[in-house]
Order: sequence, then C-alpha cells, then structure tokens
Amino acid sequence: MKNNIYCQALISILLMLFGCTCASGQTGDNTRLLEFQNAPFPYKGKVADQDVPFFDVIDGERRGHTSARGGLYWEDTTYSDNRVLVSLAPQFNIAKPALILIYFHGNQSQLQRDLVERQQLPAQLAQSGLNAILVAPQFAVDALDSSAGHFADAGFFARFLDETAVQLAAWKKDKRYSSRLKNVPVVVIAYSGGYNAAAYALDRGGVSKRVRGLVLLDALYGQEKKFSGWIHAQRKQSFFFSAYTASARAGNETLQGILALENIPFKSGIPSHFAKNQVYFLSLDEEVTHQDLLSRAWADQPLADLLRRITVAAK
Repeated sequence: MKNNIYCQALISILLMLFGCTCASGQTGDNTRLLEFQNAPFPYKGKVADQDVPFFDVIDGERRGHTSARGGLYWEDTTYSDNRVLVSLAPQFNIAKPALILIYFHGNQSQLQRDLVERQQLPAQLAQSGLNAILVAPQFAVDALDSSAGHFADAGFFARFLDETAVQLAAWKKDKRYSSRLKNVPVVVIAYSGGYNAAAYALDRGGVSKRVRGLVLLDALYGQEKKFSGWIHAQRKQSFFFSAYTASARAGNETLQGILALENIPFKSGIPSHFAKNQVYFLSLDEEVTHQDLLSRAWADQPLADLLRRITVAAK
C-alpha cells in the first residue's frame, strides 16, 4: 500500500509540472476531467454475459482481474478511475441544436495523455465547427483490456447521459444544461478496444431513440451480432460508418457478410454528409497505422473531418 501511495504522489507531481490534471479539474478552457458517480469503473459485478466475478484474484486487501490479453491487473491501479473527459466546442451554444459525442477509447489509454494530448480530440472537435459536446469515460487505465464495466449493465448508458447533463450544469453554472441535454441526440464513436463497451451500450443501454450515428474506428474485433442488430433496428433514424486497417479487416468483413444475408444495403467509402439510413465501410490504405488512426487516416485530423460531415438538425 505504501508503494501505491508513493506512486500516486509521484504521478500527481509530474502531472502538475506538465500542466495536466490528476483528479477532477481543468485541462483547458472548454475541457474538464470530471468524477462521475455513473462511471464504467469502479465495478464490482460479474464479467459481462458470464456467471463469474470480474475480480477473480484476491491478494490480501487487493483484488485483481485477469484480462485475456494483458494478464493480471489490479483494481486499485487499473479499475478505480471514475473520471470522464468532457469537452465543449469553443463556440458551443446551449440554445442551439446540438449533439453529444460519446467516445469509447481503446486499450492502453489514459484520458489526458492519449485522448487530449496524443489524439487531440478536444482540438479536433474545435476544428470541426460542430455545436457538440465530447464525452469520454475512462475504462481500464493503460491496460490491454476492453472490459465494458458498468456499460454492460441494463439502462446504464441512459444513467450516464443523465449525469452528463447534471455535471455540465454544475460546471457551467447554467441550469439549462440539465434540462436541454436530456434529449439531445447522441453519436457514439468507438476506437479500437472501445468496441466492446459501445456494443453493450447500444444493445442494452436504454438510449436507442437518441442515437443518431455509430462510428467505428478500427474497432470491429468482435460483437458483430450486436452491431448488426443495432443497424437492423436503427438504420431508419441513424447512420453507421466503420473505417478500418488490416487489423480489423476480419471483423468488418464478418459484419458485411451478416448485413448481406439480412439484405441490408451498405456502401464502400465515406459520404460527403452523414444521413439516416446510411451504412458505410471504409478500408484504409496500408500506410495508415492502427496507433495513429486518430491523427492520420483518410485525412489529417480524421475525427474533425468526420464531424464536419455531420449536420445538427433542429428537432
């Protein structure tokens, strides 16, 4: 326990030196890391869809989870961060039609280091000009683990969105956020290992009427049945787009095969503007790498490019 305290203290000092945040706090004028009660972790239940406890290793007061890819990870260092990255577009106007962008990050990620600094998601949102709010929960911290945590619970996605509205109202000291954001349309964006949480959130999260789009960025490594079910049920009001490198080719081809058997039409490429009833797959060039996909893909700053193709419609 003493080693853990020393490590946490060292991390806090380093983050302060480099202008980052360690707990709830400021990362920029329009961006915060906020502690949520309804966060994917901490989590004390069972492995999703399995009758086995999530924490399968006990060592004194410590509990650990055995990840299929990463091996043993401890609860206190990997599954206890309840922070959520919340970023508003600089020109965001709560009085105008808006979108909430839910971003599910990949493996070996930390909100500040990877989403803010490396992938530059708040900066890409700002560049897009979209009247939107980016919301990205922390999953397993810096681990080879795609566990969904509470996002596999029935109705949890709806509770997460409700708290997002409340948290924004408190941050901005504006009660309009808590009322108007209750019904704002949602676009789900999953990168890499974020596919698992996205699949469960869409399948059982209780927000199907609000979701207007699903974007998968090298993020089809399983759960094809859940994604095909969502496309079948939601395509008349939503769009689907999946861009992928060779590493996710098999999953994308599997999903395309399921859609073909169900007579659900899809196209290759990327549309000039996203609209309901669109299903698109984009196979990326060989020089595009999985690690850098959020920085360089079919375009520089690809998330900004995607968001420019989305129209926020008045209800």
